[in-house]
Amino acid sequence: MASEDKTDTYEETVTRTTSEPPTEVTVRGERVVTTSSSSDELQTAAPKKEEEESVSVKAREAGRSLKDLVYSLGRKTKEVTEEKARELKAQSVDVGATTDARDIQHLGEDVEKLITVFEDTMTEIRKEPYDEQEKLLVGYKKLLEEQINVINARMAMAKRLKPGA
Repeated sequence: MASEDKTDTYEETVTRTTSEPPTEVTVRGERVVTTSSSSDELQTAAPKKEEEESVSVKAREAGRSLKDLVYSLGRKTKEVTEEKARELKAQSVDVGATTDARDIQHLGEDVEKLITVFEDTMTEIRKEPYDEQEKLLVGYKKLLEEQINVINARMAMAKRLKPGA
């Protein structure tokens, strides 16, 4: 008799219960049956079913643990980044407020005079009827905007005329 290979294939559906939603897994095992010409004995070379399942289970578990590790690293990185951003934001606000306060203090008595004039003007406007207040406030706002434009022009000129610029 000539050597003849026959392959029997069977399917087995296994349902696993894990921390994830249940999934159906199909396991296919193969068994090779050969006949030898010297004897009529059947030799079976079948891979161990338990070994295959064990390797498959270990591979899935390793994949899940790697996935969990990546997720936890991502969450930790996000938390650290958000914390650093909050710290930097707080520092920049503090620095801005400190420099603003220092610049205002350099003006000294002039600032006090400006504040007094502004408060007096607002008090006088409040004494008028509401229709008149609206007109006066619009005009006062335009005046302040023009003064800001003058200040900006003066700053630009000072920067250009500054020695070493």
